[in-house]
Amino acid sequence: MNSLSSPQDLLSRLSGPLAPIRDRLSHGPEIRRVVPSLQVLEADPFACLIESYARRFGVKPDGYLVSLWSQKYLATVIIPIMALSVIGGKAVHAEIENTAIVVDDDGEPVALRLPTAFTTEEADQAACLLVSTHLTPLVDAFARRSGLSRKVFWGNAAHYLEWIVRQLPGKSPDFALPTPMTDAIRYVEEDGLRMRRRKVCCLRDRIPGIEDCGSLCPDRVKRIKS
Repeated sequence: MNSLSSPQDLLSRLSGPLAPIRDRLSHGPEIRRVVPSLQVLEADPFACLIESYARRFGVKPDGYLVSLWSQKYLATVIIPIMALSVIGGKAVHAEIENTAIVVDDDGEPVALRLPTAFTTEEADQAACLLVSTHLTPLVDAFARRSGLSRKVFWGNAAHYLEWIVRQLPGKSPDFALPTPMTDAIRYVEEDGLRMRRRKVCCLRDRIPGIEDCGSLCPDRVKRIKS
């Protein structure tokens, strides 16, 4: 194993189209609220976050809101972890017990705080490590709190994982979506076009003011309306 002194060692290499990912990482003193990722697995702290988030939309906390919030969390974790892993050529560790998220005033995740030091394996192990050490307990907790199927949340995770890897041409590891999200994102031919599509709807459009995912949505009726 190799050891990197800090995640900051790789920040300068997030340039060009990848530069905005820097804003998803938090380092040093932080004036915003920091929530240890493990607290997201706990009923009371998670309920507080969702209740705060619900006030933004003027709704009561429910499973649909948990799905939308999970998308924000998953994007905050998956995008920078995969980008740093691929750019650095080593799999950045982000065990759920060693990370924290920064949330805004409404409880929405906006940045990830990684450990100040971490060990690494080869980059092609990054996705599987993320699934086993962070995403699996997280998805279990989301499903438990929301009453929705785990497939909804694995679909949310797969969207960001598949998307960010495809943004890293020439530096991506030999990649396929890992179990249990293997077929959560598919490509289909429609009207002569190759379309990217989820297998399971994320249900975000059930929240007032939130649109569906357009062509990504598996529900044909919703796609026609959008």
